[in-house]
Amino acid sequence: MKIKNHKYKSKLLIVEDSSMFVLQKKEEKKRFVLVGGFLKKRESPEEGLIREVYEETGVNLTNENIKYYASTTIVDSNKNALTRHYFLLIKNGQKYENKEPDKFKSLKWVKWTKAIKFINSSDKNVIERLFNSIS
Repeated sequence: MKIKNHKYKSKLLIVEDSSMFVLQKKEEKKRFVLVGGFLKKRESPEEGLIREVYEETGVNLTNENIKYYASTTIVDSNKNALTRHYFLLIKNGQKYENKEPDKFKSLKWVKWTKAIKFINSSDKNVIERLFNSIS
């Protein structure tokens, strides 16, 4: 199968005990997302993640602060592909600020079992797999 368009995202899983850090979208319907976003041309997954984390939260990460966890690729019926790369944060104790208040209502720690009810299905699968492996 020939892919027409392939996009890439990097996402950061920030976890502590049974809670995770999420951004709440500024929408009518409650929706959480992980910190991260689309990669720019010729940007590695790590570079894109570090840039997105800074743009969204003001936190400066380095490659030493993150650990690769998993990747998923979904191809839709129009032959468009989206690959998501997931990384774990190795705790760095920094404070997160909402640097994009036009997009996000708030940044918060939420129990993972509550958060997955308001998160997209691809992220939900990875989050469930992570927490089930550490509990």
